[in-house]
Amino acid sequence: MDRDLDKEKIIEKMRSLRDKRDLEILNQDLEEVNLDSDYQKELPENKVLNIKYLGKIEINNEPKDIYLVLEQKQKDDGNKIEIERYCTEDGEVLGGNNNSDQFNFITPNEKYKDVEGLVESLQSLDKQGILDLNEIEQERLEQVAKELGITVEEIKKISEIDSEKTVEDNEKENLEKDKNPDKEKKTLSKKQVESISTKQEIKTEQKVTDKDTMASLLNVQGKGYRKIAIVYSDKFKEAGNTTKFSFVGIKQDGSAEKIDTIEQAYGTNPTKNVHSVNRDGSKIEEEKVNSIFKIKGKTETQIAVDIGNMGTIEPSLVRTPAQDNEEAISIPIETSNIRPTTRETRELMNRNRNTRVKEEIKKIKAHEELGCEDFSIKDIDDNPNNNTHEHQEFSEEYLDKCASKILESETIANTYNRSDVKAYIKAYVKRYLETGNETIDTEDLINNVLEEMEQEAEKEHPLHQNTDRD
Repeated sequence: MDRDLDKEKIIEKMRSLRDKRDLEILNQDLEEVNLDSDYQKELPENKVLNIKYLGKIEINNEPKDIYLVLEQKQKDDGNKIEIERYCTEDGEVLGGNNNSDQFNFITPNEKYKDVEGLVESLQSLDKQGILDLNEIEQERLEQVAKELGITVEEIKKISEIDSEKTVEDNEKENLEKDKNPDKEKKTLSKKQVESISTKQEIKTEQKVTDKDTMASLLNVQGKGYRKIAIVYSDKFKEAGNTTKFSFVGIKQDGSAEKIDTIEQAYGTNPTKNVHSVNRDGSKIEEEKVNSIFKIKGKTETQIAVDIGNMGTIEPSLVRTPAQDNEEAISIPIETSNIRPTTRETRELMNRNRNTRVKEEIKKIKAHEELGCEDFSIKDIDDNPNNNTHEHQEFSEEYLDKCASKILESETIANTYNRSDVKAYIKAYVKRYLETGNETIDTEDLINNVLEEMEQEAEKEHPLHQNTDRD
């Protein structure tokens, strides 16, 4: 196998180990903090300092890649110590060393304490490492900064996306377990967020749709990019842009160049509504994003970039009707913090399967207007038999809105009260959906109900004669 490719894979593994361990440390720290009562309390400065690749050793006659994870641990008295962990590529800890004491020897993990020669093999490895992640990332930052005309210090965050890896590669990998949903709803203070490492990397390890990779999506297949990096810096906005993000292509040799196939569409205060579909299509909600970028030559496909709750860069694929003032629909692009999207979600964004998204957006708006709080892509696709719910319950706010418009008719207002009108709306929609229709436009609903109720009111024997119209 190509040696450079081996090196790149090892770098990917080092980053994966760092991200996984950083998340474990953060979760451990959050377990000990009550975010309701200790909102302004700083998290302890526990973090991964560096990852080094040391080489291979044999464990039970099987060769294993060994990585040295260097961590900082803050003690209760505020003092910081450095801890060494010797890990396999799967993150399993073989042994470790606490550098705060006077002894410099490796203590094996309980599971491996009886493995003959393990400690000696680990101690024989050069701790300087064959590959040093901090050094590699510093070199890459310097390349990116040079290409963008800024300094390394002016880069606030940088995240990278695999440009060519396929869906099949991704589907062979295990998905990260869901985090505690209660913790996800908590909000960290500014101090707590700043204490979390900002070196988390975005790695898109699947096709963005079931057809396009990031390279084909951005029309850069022939550029030789190994990675596509999204860079966040205040300097970009100072230069006259309204966005703080920039896209850079990184080649096999580490050289970088700014990607010229995308251009800024909207800045930090976008006027476009984006209906965001989550990774498995089970939820759709309206969101605002920091920046939206057009892709040259593509009228309906865009890239949105936002900064997430944990301070990480979160990109998403956006499809919109050709007119810029129309609304849009988006799905996440996989990162170290966002799990891969499902095949159904990717297919929604494939233009070959779904030429336009205008109909889907219309259905989304209809659900929102009907007061639906939970609906999924099953409720906006072309299959009427897989809907997750029926529109038999409506928010009072929505019913009042429709009833007020209908009661503007004197004929209806002189015959029916507000409760009558709301009940009629419910019955009409139920009847309408039972005929096989999926949704109804609010304006059409109001007009149709108004017409029917006026006809009823004009009959010789009206249902109600009421003086209290509201």
